Amino acid sequence: MTILSDDFYFLFNDLKQIAFTFNKADEFGAVNKKMADFCGLKIEELENKNISVILNQEDSLKIKNFNQKIFESGERKKKKIILEINNKKKNVEVDVIPHQNYEQEIDYLLCLAVDITDKIKKENIFFRNRERYRTLFDQAPLAFVVYDRQTNIIDWNQRAEEIFGWEKEEVLDKNFNLLVPEDYYSEVTEMTEKLFSGFQNYNNNINKNVSKDGNEIYCEWNNAIIRDQEDNIIEVISIARDITERLRAEEKIKKQNEELEYSKLRTQFFANISHELKTPLNLIFSSLQLLEFYLYNSQTYKDKDKINNYLKSIKNNGFRLLRLVNNLIDITRIEVDAFSLHRGNFDIVKLIREIVNTVSDYLEEKERDFKFICDLDSAVIACDPFNIERVILNLISNAVKFSARGDQIILTLQKVDEAISLSVKDTGIGIEKENQAIIFDKFRQVDQSFKKKREGSGIGLSLVKSIIEMHGGKIELESDYGYYSNFKVFLPFKTIDQEIVEKESYSPDSLLNKVELEFSDINYI
Repeated sequence: MTILSDDFYFLFNDLKQIAFTFNKADEFGAVNKKMADFCGLKIEELENKNISVILNQEDSLKIKNFNQKIFESGERKKKKIILEINNKKKNVEVDVIPHQNYEQEIDYLLCLAVDITDKIKKENIFFRNRERYRTLFDQAPLAFVVYDRQTNIIDWNQRAEEIFGWEKEEVLDKNFNLLVPEDYYSEVTEMTEKLFSGFQNYNNNINKNVSKDGNEIYCEWNNAIIRDQEDNIIEVISIARDITERLRAEEKIKKQNEELEYSKLRTQFFANISHELKTPLNLIFSSLQLLEFYLYNSQTYKDKDKINNYLKSIKNNGFRLLRLVNNLIDITRIEVDAFSLHRGNFDIVKLIREIVNTVSDYLEEKERDFKFICDLDSAVIACDPFNIERVILNLISNAVKFSARGDQIILTLQKVDEAISLSVKDTGIGIEKENQAIIFDKFRQVDQSFKKKREGSGIGLSLVKSIIEMHGGKIELESDYGYYSNFKVFLPFKTIDQEIVEKESYSPDSLLNKVELEFSDINYI
């Protein structure tokens, strides 16, 4: 018989586990109430009785052999066993602890056991169900990703392999963040924490993910929570549908619809703005023509000079307004890709000489020392002559605007490598270094102190830059504040196979009117 002290026996009997002792004769010693209840007997019906009192011959032999090994080895052992007690199969998990007496001999075994019959039944049901649905899991048209509380992937199916590119063996025990762009790590971590807390579920979520090859994809996710027998959340099954192509198709359709609508609005806008702005200008110029006709065919006007000055002012301001309208419309057309060049093969030397001949008298009137330097007799390039005239006149106009009487303006035309170089240099006020980077931005005037003296919208150089770039060229600025500014234009020295001049053949005859138009901002200087 196993002898236990009163205090120990009290604790022994109060254990929530099944507890009992065995001696070498395979007899029960001390037995607690849990053990008696488990066997369906009273404590006294078990104490000092052979184990055969509750076990059949086969199970008794099994237990005797197990106990004998522990008595011989002196090692503590744990074991899950199936026993038949009261004609019922019981699953028991037992922890057997050998006890030594004062002579260091093992005199009995202390056994602590847990009835796991119900647990095993539930596990068997769970695993049977899991196997039953394994085929469905593997062959489902959706991606199934199963991960634990540490968000480590513990299972996924064939469709997940197809969507994300990794085989199952490559992702097992890897963190779920493997499927997520780095920028979204914190967001996904917060989401999984809420999932495992049970506070919030996430369904029909569209998230950005990454595949094995590094491509970004979009998936629609739904989540299912898995709980254990104690109702603790142990796993999450995230179910994903790859909607990347669907979103791309929707975005393409949306973009096409927007482009169609935008194209329609753009067409309406340009039709309206051209009509609304040019109609009053046409009326102004028609009236001017009539006034000029009557003025120059009559000798009765006493204030003929005064009226002539008024007419000149009206005409100049009309040109200023027309120039602004043209620039605004063209810069907007460029932004919306509705501006096109009408290129052909033209002699750029001849074109520039025509401009020089036209503006020379004008610049002399403005008391600028104008020089034209050219070492080329001829140079045929592909260009839009109308817009090249516009560029050069704009640059010369700026040179006049930001220089003073007596300053030099030098127009240089030369070949540089595989390009034609056009430069307009003035010895005027120059441009501060910090402002040179923004000189080609729309609506910028880099020196506000000259704003009242120098008229201008601030879009001319932006338009110039765009026109040059559409020719495949570039424009550069070199300036020393207080000394000079030099705008350098480089155009490709090449021709096209066929001349493309869609509107009208180029002729320099209208150049004088263009000079009046482009120089309208500087007529007060």
